[in-house]
Amino acid sequence: MKKHVLIFVFGLFFLQSQASVTAYFNYGVFNVPSGSPFIETYLTVIGNSIKHLSVSGGLQGSVNVKVVITKNGELYTGDNYNLMGPVDKDTLNISSFIDNHRYALPNGAYTIEITLADNNDLSQKKFTYKENVTINYAKNEITCSTIQPLESFAKTVNQSSISKSGYDLIPYNVNYFPNNLNKFAFYFEAYGTDTILGKGQGFVYAYHIERKEDMFRPEGMSGYKKQMTSKVNPLLAQIDISKLESGNYYLVIELKDKNNKVQLEKKWFFQRSSKIIKVLEKKEKRSVYEFFGEYNNADTLKMFVECLWPISTSMERDYQINQAVKKDPALMKNYIVSFWEGRSGDSLDPLALWLAYYDKVKIVNKTFKCGKQKGFYTDRGRMYLQYGKPDQRVMQPSEPYSYPYEIWQWYRVNDKATGMFYTNKKAVFVNKKIADDCYQVVHSDIKGELYNDRWRYEITKRETNANPDATQPGSQQGNQANDFFNNPH
Repeated sequence: MKKHVLIFVFGLFFLQSQASVTAYFNYGVFNVPSGSPFIETYLTVIGNSIKHLSVSGGLQGSVNVKVVITKNGELYTGDNYNLMGPVDKDTLNISSFIDNHRYALPNGAYTIEITLADNNDLSQKKFTYKENVTINYAKNEITCSTIQPLESFAKTVNQSSISKSGYDLIPYNVNYFPNNLNKFAFYFEAYGTDTILGKGQGFVYAYHIERKEDMFRPEGMSGYKKQMTSKVNPLLAQIDISKLESGNYYLVIELKDKNNKVQLEKKWFFQRSSKIIKVLEKKEKRSVYEFFGEYNNADTLKMFVECLWPISTSMERDYQINQAVKKDPALMKNYIVSFWEGRSGDSLDPLALWLAYYDKVKIVNKTFKCGKQKGFYTDRGRMYLQYGKPDQRVMQPSEPYSYPYEIWQWYRVNDKATGMFYTNKKAVFVNKKIADDCYQVVHSDIKGELYNDRWRYEITKRETNANPDATQPGSQQGNQANDFFNNPH
């Protein structure tokens, strides 16, 4: 299942408006193969953001939490309770406090709504936040839970709502790790390995930290655990991040079978703030020779310039056009070096950035080419380079009444052309010329991309509708586009 981060700080959403309560809220989705999937809510209330009253032994705050979960616009389940904070001795040492609840939800599409209010300051405006959640655990494939980052964990003594697989798990509700946090603990579950890989088969959980911009893996920040297939395979682990530089990263978890083939991959984005800075040793600039040696082929250098288009600003793109038209090897080399030096800052190696990017270009050219057209010129290739590898990619090469199509989903998008960040974005590609494997983007909710409410008609072969307000074709047997768009997997 997908990771949904609702609350960010330092680039994360957080529940604070005109309301007095400041709280970090997140949720995870898990499955019980012998029962029902469930959604687990995590709430951390910042103690000094609410009003405290005198009680026996000190001061105490209280927050009213109302949770409403609807399906098809109707109430499915919910809760309304008062969350009591700890008793603090004085106003100089006000503690934050956490809350954890579970709600059984069968496969389906839901809306979760949370409302917070300070019980001791009713003059403050209540705050309400909504989020759509889709649960779809299939029985004919390996599926997984959300990655749950942890503040701490300990063996369970008394079973409670924070207990899983014999451990009490205290959630960490933001994806920001300041300098004083040096351990990254996490919990994860995979389901159905015994069905798909076979009973009694061995497999490996491999996990590592990966820099978002160039997929670089910092040394010493990885691990693995061997397990045997089961209905539920839990993973509880932690990584030492004391030597991790500031930056944007992914925690990556892979499930590999006995043949070392990746059967499942899950990522979780986080940000790190650190005092560790690695500067290029006695070298502020890389020479042109270090990039290219004696290489002077004008056509290949032209391709090197043009492949930068997906991650370039509009001004850079104009300059790239001029360079490509002139085809002067020296000018093109200097431009490429300057381009990467401008993006390397003080702590990154521009040559390493270029080589890492060009590795992605080679993947794109191999995977997304259209006839004789190189992959980075195509819509899929350009968006792969501009926004990164999608976290989920649905490929439907043959479906009744439909052209071949793909649906991509990014949990967190960093637009390398504009520097903008987005969460939970999607794109739809259709191939109407089946012989040449050329897919075109027909819809995306990323700012600046083609937005088309009628994208479903672009997929459907036999149905059109002249009504511009119509967005849903009639029921077509076997067409799964809506399900895949709502829950790519």
